[in-house]
Amino acid sequence: MANAAWSADMPTDATYLPTSAGPGSADPPDISTMRASVRQLLGPDDAPDAPPPNAGELDTLTLTLRGHLALIIPEVERAAGPRPKDTSTFCALGCIGEARGKLRHTPGATLQSRVAHARCLARVLHALCDHYERLAIKGETREQTALRRLGEHSVKCPACRTLDDEGANANLPCTEGDRMYDEYRQARRAKASPLGHP
Repeated sequence: MANAAWSADMPTDATYLPTSAGPGSADPPDISTMRASVRQLLGPDDAPDAPPPNAGELDTLTLTLRGHLALIIPEVERAAGPRPKDTSTFCALGCIGEARGKLRHTPGATLQSRVAHARCLARVLHALCDHYERLAIKGETREQTALRRLGEHSVKCPACRTLDDEGANANLPCTEGDRMYDEYRQARRAKASPLGHP
C-alpha cells in the first residue's frame, strides 16, 4: 500500500478508504470511484457547482480524496516511467508534484477554508485520473473511454442491473448512467482520437 503521502499527512485516527489494492497489486486504480468522489465537490467544468457538504460529510470526503491520491500518485509515476519522454509525461509529473503539495497543506479551521481545500484535492485528483488514462491506457479513443466507463458503471449499479419478471433490464431511472450515456454519445459524435494525441 502507498503509505508515504498517507502516513506523513493523515491524522492517526483517520479511517483510510482505499479504492484498490494499491501499487504493486494486479488491480488497477478504481478510476470510476475516484471520479465519483470528485463530482461530490465539483461541477462538470471543475467549477464548485456542487453544494458544499456539511462538516461531517466534508471530513469523510476529504479523507476519501486523500486516500484516492495516495493510491493514484504512484500509479501515474509508474505509467510515466523514470524519464519524461514527452509533454504529456512532463505534465503528469508536474501534476504529481502539485498533488503532493496539496496533501502537505493544512487548511484553516473555518468550514469555508476546509471546503476550498477539499475542492483543491478534488481538482488535482481529477487531473491525475486523466493523466493515468492517457499514460496507462495508451491508444484508447475518447469513445472507447466513455464506453468503458459506462460499462464499468452498468455492472456495479444496482438500478442498472435490475431485471424485470421476464429477465429483461427493468430500465430503472439512473441519473449517473444517463450522464455517462450522454458522454458516450457525445464522444461518438466527436472525432475519435487517442487520449493525449489531439
